[in-house]
Amino acid sequence: MKRALVLVAAVLLVAGCSTAPTPIDATVSTELQAGVVEIADAAAAGDFEAGLSRLDELQAQLDTAIDEGGVTTQAAVAIQAAIDAVRADLVALATPEPEPTPVEPAKPEKPGKGNKPEKPGKDK
Repeated sequence: MKRALVLVAAVLLVAGCSTAPTPIDATVSTELQAGVVEIADAAAAGDFEAGLSRLDELQAQLDTAIDEGGVTTQAAVAIQAAIDAVRADLVALATPEPEPTPVEPAKPEKPGKGNKPEKPGKDK
């Protein structure tokens, strides 16, 4: 759960890039923020594959915005860094933890020749 909160915080960093004076076109900002909300919702629901899929779409939107001049280089670098961080978290969260290998309890050593317990009352 703690990682999910870190993930959401990183996703919100992407949304925060739109608050500076005009580093990003208003339409682009709205589109990216909508994608951020969808990614955060998917992550919060534990649907990391959907989050990754939506993150791919967000990446394509950013690439288009860069090509069309809808985002400054500085904002694009900050958004890309956040996308990369979110992707790393989503991949880690989507990767199932390995099942623990069951360990059989050690069997007590059976008395063998030479290590039989002596019977009480029997002297040698």
